[in-house]
Amino acid sequence: MEHYVPAAHTTADVVRQAIIPASASDQCALATILMRGRATVPSKMVTHNWGNLFRDLIAAVIADALGEQDYRLVAALLEEDSEILERALRQAGRLHDTYWICAVAVNQHTGICGANPHFDRDPVLKEVHPTCSCSLPKHFNSTPPLSTCGASIGCEMNKFTDMMMLLASRDAGFAQVVAVDAHFDLFSRAWCVGELAEARRMGMP
Repeated sequence: MEHYVPAAHTTADVVRQAIIPASASDQCALATILMRGRATVPSKMVTHNWGNLFRDLIAAVIADALGEQDYRLVAALLEEDSEILERALRQAGRLHDTYWICAVAVNQHTGICGANPHFDRDPVLKEVHPTCSCSLPKHFNSTPPLSTCGASIGCEMNKFTDMMMLLASRDAGFAQVVAVDAHFDLFSRAWCVGELAEARRMGMP
């Protein structure tokens, strides 16, 4: 994504302009490519709003790995000198910590890749985000076959609480990181609030 501007591009923009194109040939989640097909269990999940700056999402994850509660300094370093952050993570022994981020862990080619119904535009190019022409079947929340509760079995986007329950049952230390955006829009997103409520119900740190 050569035109990436940290202060302008949101996670949604990066999904459309980078994550989907980068995974199109393999038609899989970007995480599968990054981990070279190796099954990798995350130690933490990240609750975030796709309208947040992608820079701030990554900054929140790095700040958490470094034991910081505020990601503003990390966000600034991501733009100015990311090598400082890499050295800090390596020295702290946290460079290879694993986090579950839906934009990367979910296979976008079984969901949103083929359509842009609201004609969302890139904030820098001012062009409508492209769609993907891959042939994978799409599964949304009401796509048959359905479970007994009426949710699509094939849909990956309605399994977040199931994922939380599974990983928390296997690892008592499985934790949630909340990447709050500058405008606190996260708290107006139903999925984000649902993840917060589920984590509280399960007693996740």
